[in-house]
Amino acid sequence: MRILSVRTRSLGVAIISFALLLRILVGVHPHSGQDDYQGPTRISATKAPAKYGGDYEAQRHWMELTYHLPISEWYYHDLEYWGLDYPPLTAYVSWACGWAAHNIGSFHDKAFGGAGGTHDVCTWDDAVCADRMQKKNKKGRSTSRGLGVLKDLVALHSSRWGFEESGGKLYIRFTVLLLDSLVYMSAVWAIVVRLTKEEDGANEDAKKPQSADANKGDDTIVPNSQRPWLWLLLSALLQPALILIDHGHFQYNAVSLGLFLWSLHFMTMDAWKSEQSSFVGPVLGSVLFSLALNFKQMELYHAPAIFAYLLGRCFRRQKNNIQSAGGMEAVGRFFALGLTVILTFAVLWAPFAMYPRAAIASTTAAHSRLDGIMQILRRLFPFNRGIFEGKVANLWCALSVKPFSIRQRLPSDLLPLAALGLTLVLILPPCWILFKVGRGDVSANGDKPPSKSKHNYDVRLLLWGTAATSLAFFLASFQVHEKGILIPLAPISLLMTQAPHFASFFALLSTWSLWPLLVIDRLTDAYFCCLVIYLCMDSMIRVPLTQLPSYDEKVDIFSDRYVTKYIPTLGYAAMVLLHLLEWFVVPPQRLPDLFPVLWSLVGCGFFCLTYLATLWAMATQCKAVNKQEEMQRAGKGAKARIQVGESFVWSPLYNTRVGQTNVLYLSSADLGSDITPELLAKAKNPLPYEVDNAREAKPILNLSARDPGTLSLADGADEYVGSAQSKPIAVDRIDESDYSWKDGRIWKRTEQELMAMGVLSNGDSPGSKLTSQMALAKAPQLLRLPTSQVVAAAAFLLSYPSGGNSTTLVEADPGLLSYCAGDLRYGVEDYLPTMMFMGNQTLADIQIQTQLSLMPSMAAQIVRMGVDGGLQERMISRALGSASQASGKAVEGVVAETGRSYREYKRLKGGKGSLG
Repeated sequence: MRILSVRTRSLGVAIISFALLLRILVGVHPHSGQDDYQGPTRISATKAPAKYGGDYEAQRHWMELTYHLPISEWYYHDLEYWGLDYPPLTAYVSWACGWAAHNIGSFHDKAFGGAGGTHDVCTWDDAVCADRMQKKNKKGRSTSRGLGVLKDLVALHSSRWGFEESGGKLYIRFTVLLLDSLVYMSAVWAIVVRLTKEEDGANEDAKKPQSADANKGDDTIVPNSQRPWLWLLLSALLQPALILIDHGHFQYNAVSLGLFLWSLHFMTMDAWKSEQSSFVGPVLGSVLFSLALNFKQMELYHAPAIFAYLLGRCFRRQKNNIQSAGGMEAVGRFFALGLTVILTFAVLWAPFAMYPRAAIASTTAAHSRLDGIMQILRRLFPFNRGIFEGKVANLWCALSVKPFSIRQRLPSDLLPLAALGLTLVLILPPCWILFKVGRGDVSANGDKPPSKSKHNYDVRLLLWGTAATSLAFFLASFQVHEKGILIPLAPISLLMTQAPHFASFFALLSTWSLWPLLVIDRLTDAYFCCLVIYLCMDSMIRVPLTQLPSYDEKVDIFSDRYVTKYIPTLGYAAMVLLHLLEWFVVPPQRLPDLFPVLWSLVGCGFFCLTYLATLWAMATQCKAVNKQEEMQRAGKGAKARIQVGESFVWSPLYNTRVGQTNVLYLSSADLGSDITPELLAKAKNPLPYEVDNAREAKPILNLSARDPGTLSLADGADEYVGSAQSKPIAVDRIDESDYSWKDGRIWKRTEQELMAMGVLSNGDSPGSKLTSQMALAKAPQLLRLPTSQVVAAAAFLLSYPSGGNSTTLVEADPGLLSYCAGDLRYGVEDYLPTMMFMGNQTLADIQIQTQLSLMPSMAAQIVRMGVDGGLQERMISRALGSASQASGKAVEGVVAETGRSYREYKRLKGGKGSLG
């Protein structure tokens, strides 16, 4: 169980309070359709319109009709005026909000003798009711009734056409804020705690008592291991796009997204338990996701990823995670999931079948009940609206401009099929990966996930997978609008610790793509304020996030590792440029929608790149594991294997014989917090130069088969001893029979020496940011390398290239510590200047020093390139020398053998030769 310090919990509460305050401040701005404003270029019709306002009026109207009308009329009543078109759970929540508003207003009127508000109620059958309510403006409504105004807020019919009193707006804004904090923020809190749990123990201060900071009186506000929790929580709760849409434009997206995140939390909670566990987690997760789907139909964007993962979980065998579940077990799990989903939908949809509409009750019972269900489906999926709404940044909108004009080239009845086909093509790759993840066939680096992050492995891949499928739906599906970008934004916002460059770019891109909608809502001031706040937050946490063990530059396609790092810069430049053009350039009259179309085209291009980035991240993290080969390797009866005890007490290392197998038992205390069985397995992998040394030590030819004492080519190869000054190792794995380093004692000595040198952080004093866990994550072979070798390499790296005492180079690439000091010196002082700087060592040192100050990762890559090049150069030189020596011996032997054979031939023949 994770324990947060008092200061950390206090800062967490402060972050949530700030997030709530920001939402409240955004809520002060206009909502969608306020005063029936439809944008600066829209002119209201002179005749009576069919409806008033926007999403705010729609949500208010749903509270009105669900509270006053029977359930059989909810999806039929006056569909022209904001007819209900969301799933049943939204209708139930609207009823609850309407019930609360009506009863609070009625209680206020009774308690304080206020007017009942019935003077504004009219019957819709009255012929003059609609005309009277359309002509009634804000000044004609009561504005001083206190809480009694809430009753008028949901009064049937009379509350239509612009009931926008401040008290009513305050109540509706409060409902969004309440549901956001109860559902979405709580889900974010739970997942953030899980995702940052692996950072525990990364610094030594995480192991100290909670009162250590206060007792010592230092200036550390939050333990280093708990800062990622705060950073990720801050980033996830300050997403500008979600705040602007839910609390500015006005919607309840946070409810469906919160239920979705809770479903991910529960369905992956027991994914990597070592013992056989129940299937409660996936079942509970499927219930929560069904609720999310029944709150907003756009959760279908996440559904394929969820289905693929849960289908894979049906085939996963929990115990030891080695073999897939049997047929009956998998069928039982699949049946349990299917029954759960069916029952959840049945509970929510059954009332609409049980209480048919009076107008069709005279027909057969089966037909009337089915019609109620079919009416909901017709309202949820209105294919007659068109393939997209507004100028959304997806493929169909981009292809609708000239010269493509896709809507004119394809028949309207084929567009839904085309959208379906393209969407299926885009969702198949992430769904296939998630199916294999759920089944347990893929894992980090082709092995089981590391112990500290194994419980996060499935949830991380699910976040990436749901982001990929939702982006696929946003780009290619039918009937998409701008607010759909919030669906992929929710999972991506929680990937900030693993891919900060990608997550922050997507957050800003999503917010920028909503600009045309926010202009219509008059939320431009809130837009820029939220962006400035997010940018300030991002600038503070971006660099620290890249120093975390969970950060993976291979996964983050916009990191400095790849040339794609320039894509965010190009994106930001394009965003700023379009804003400037819109402010200073007036579009021609024949192109009134010039800038919304440009927003759509540019946004679509970058969203396509982000979709590819999600696929790249998933493919990078996953590597197929051949289960059959793994079982064969496990069944060969290796000479030794490791089992980790569950007790957390100091116990001696001991061996016991079980049958013919030596089993080495290590307690958690023996291994230490950083040393896990998975890390031991990675440490066995030989370093590249060790592989070269092993191969170099083997003779290529054997010319001495006829006479073992003659022509021994192996003599030349055996003269060189590897740079690690150790016995040549096997090319594939380190010798399994050697356990001299596996108890962690060698690394403990190395760790203490490196801390004394200032290379590793000890958690007490400022200096190096490199922790033991980070070093072992980048170079697990440090666990077994001799302490003297690592210390000598560290001493050289500290003094290079300026001769000072800087840890920047080691922090950028801890793997440099695994080289020998002599190899490091030759690589950077001889090979690198010769190959890149025409032999000028001073120029090489200046270049490395400059890169260290500007881009340490690039400097580390140059140093590593020089060291590896130097190793290869010397290996080739030795190979040529050995070959020359062996050739000389071979020629000498051949000549001697030829002479001896000729003399023997002459002696046998009894004659004399010229050589005799």
